[in-house]
Amino acid sequence: VVIAGNHIGTGETFLLPAFIKRPLTFAAKKELFQGTTLWRRFARRLLLAIHQVPIDRAGGSASAGALRSVETVLAEGGVVGFFPEGKRSPDGRLYKGHTGFARLALDQGAVVVPVGCIHTDFRQGWLPWPWCYKPELHFGEPIRFPDQVRQAYLAAPTREESGAILRQVTDDVMRAIQAITGQEYVDEYARRQKPPPK
Repeated sequence: VVIAGNHIGTGETFLLPAFIKRPLTFAAKKELFQGTTLWRRFARRLLLAIHQVPIDRAGGSASAGALRSVETVLAEGGVVGFFPEGKRSPDGRLYKGHTGFARLALDQGAVVVPVGCIHTDFRQGWLPWPWCYKPELHFGEPIRFPDQVRQAYLAAPTREESGAILRQVTDDVMRAIQAITGQEYVDEYARRQKPPPK
């Protein structure tokens, strides 16, 4: 099973594993595992404890090792989680999804479960430190891609043709997430956007 959710705050990283009974493995950006401060060392231990795998977001061969780790989890019947947007939304809107999770889902014949995350950002409130206030996780209907879609992907003679199938599958999942959250959709990658000036 592949869990695919929107990414508006840090809270999803901890809430999703907490509310799913089966072990959930995430592919998380490698920067979260780096650093020597006390907080960084604590965060690294916590992330590894909840089955997160560091991944280089540069893509290509740099990401291949971590993706192989999650691919193994799927091949063994496990559950992996992805935030297709690749990074947190800078303004609360839903951004274009990367296709990595779709490739793994089609390669392994996995079911994709869309998840809508609401109020999962840490913000200052009545507590003396930032906190997630009234977070919500909404799980959509599992998406089972037809055999013909998977076979067309596996048999695609060119990279362009397989890429077109991955894009269609990814966009279908992003639409399912949008239907849950009601977010405005932006047909651009989140990393290319900057937060609006305060």
